[in-house]
Amino acid sequence: MRGIYQEITPPERLVSTESFDDYPGESLNTLILSEEDGKTTFTITVRYASQEIRDAVIKSGMEHGAAECYDKLAEMLA
Repeated sequence: MRGIYQEITPPERLVSTESFDDYPGESLNTLILSEEDGKTTFTITVRYASQEIRDAVIKSGMEHGAAECYDKLAEMLA
């Protein structure tokens, strides 16, 4: 796995590329942190170069690993 930070705008925005040895191409990930009434919302958008690459990533089951990471983050922040 590798990637490059394209944009860092503290404290609200991170843009980075991400690629894996097992998948062609790379994704462009945009993370936005927004705060309202003392509560922070974390939003991440992942864009792939093609629908075929996106579908291959979805079929790999990677969403389960991502969900596990987000669940652990939620536990730490609780």
